[in-house]
Amino acid sequence: MQPPNELLLFATAALAAAAAAISAFGLRRERDPGWRWWVAALWLGTAGAAALALLPAPWGPALAAPLLLQGPLLTLMGLRRFHARQHWPGGPRLDTAVLATSLVVATAAELFWRDAGTWAVLGCGLALHLYVAAVMFTVAGGREATPVLALAAATAVLAFAPGLAVLGAGLSDATVAGQADAARGVRVLAAALGALALGFVALTLVFERTERQLRESRHRLRLLANLDALTQVPNRRHFDELAGRALRNDPPGSAVLLLFDIDHFKEVNDRLGHPAGDRALCLVAGSVLEHLRTRDAAARHSGDEFVLLLRGTTTEHAMGVAARIAAEVQRRVQATPLPALSLSFGIVQVRGGEDIDAALRRADQALFEAKRQGRSRAVAALGDEDRPVFSESQLLGLAPA
Repeated sequence: MQPPNELLLFATAALAAAAAAISAFGLRRERDPGWRWWVAALWLGTAGAAALALLPAPWGPALAAPLLLQGPLLTLMGLRRFHARQHWPGGPRLDTAVLATSLVVATAAELFWRDAGTWAVLGCGLALHLYVAAVMFTVAGGREATPVLALAAATAVLAFAPGLAVLGAGLSDATVAGQADAARGVRVLAAALGALALGFVALTLVFERTERQLRESRHRLRLLANLDALTQVPNRRHFDELAGRALRNDPPGSAVLLLFDIDHFKEVNDRLGHPAGDRALCLVAGSVLEHLRTRDAAARHSGDEFVLLLRGTTTEHAMGVAARIAAEVQRRVQATPLPALSLSFGIVQVRGGEDIDAALRRADQALFEAKRQGRSRAVAALGDEDRPVFSESQLLGLAPA
């Protein structure tokens, strides 16, 4: 007695639909590691259901037994590759040994023991399913763990379905053949349900990983859009955002703006070439970051000009910061083939209600005054933009030749 042919055909169609859907999805995107194992599990399961539905005994059941048993193990092998960084108990060798043993025993039972081998096949399926479920239950926490744990629970439940079917059949059909047919039919249905669960979990895992990768890509793009490509300090647009936010949140008049550039930078480019000029800019940017607090902001303003916003400080303290940055530049340049570098600073205390552009214009006036006085110095602008008043300049290291 064979299981109802309509039931087997329905299960075969369900398996084929799941396999086709997963395969088609994989063709439209870059396939993740493990994807081929899942597709193979679904198509082999489909072949097993078709063999049981279309081929006569003993060849149909003998061929269907290994094809229907392989699904959970191939699913686990795919998960090991999909979550390659996850620590999984066992390993590929143990998986292969469990799979090979189960398939050999199940095939031999169907070929040589026929109906009397039902319990041997059931035992192989139960051991294999429980092994896979136990390994899956060890997956670490996180969003990607939830679908794996759901698949593990489904695998554990389906492990007992064929055995329960045999026990149920034993109550109504005392023949061994009737019990074997019931077990085979339920194994096909279990394979179909497992395939649907695998398809859902596979799509969920891929979608969640894709979503995470997109978030990470957007984050990296935002970082790249906010940084100067050469010096890796914020660019002018991002500095305007940071400075504007700081001025809105801090007490009025508590921030100091420093605008500075490299003295005679054009000569560095003309004599040594633009690569040397790029190295000089990176050296200065590194020196700035070395002496900047986390709450302050720095940026490459344009060309060889840099701008700093120091929060909660005064021009006197800013003079000290300028001196330390200039000293750091002169210290670092000694370990390079670059010529001696000096910096000129224009410094202003940002007034209450003053926007960053107005403060930059006053700082530019102070920077021009530092250049006029001989470079390699810091000058603070104290007056209005229309009537600037400059502080006494502070020499920063040796004056440039």
